[in-house]
Amino acid sequence: MATYSLANERLRALEDIEREIGAILQNAGTVILELSKEKTNERLLDRQAAAFTASVQHVEAELSAQIRYLTQLPFGIMDSNSGEKG
Repeated sequence: MATYSLANERLRALEDIEREIGAILQNAGTVILELSKEKTNERLLDRQAAAFTASVQHVEAELSAQIRYLTQLPFGIMDSNSGEKG
């Protein structure tokens, strides 16, 4: 049971990362839209750029943690979906 709980936790973490990547793209779109205007709102640009940078750093850290976890798994553990060795 603990294995399924850990697997679900890992999947939730990946879903959170996916949502954050969506937010990153949205921030980038807002910045591009604002830059296309003749008169830009500097405060908005600064806020969106800061949010973009923070989100990218967070996603990078979380993905690195996921990769570290996967590299530490013992080779040949059972694949929970197929029952075959991985």
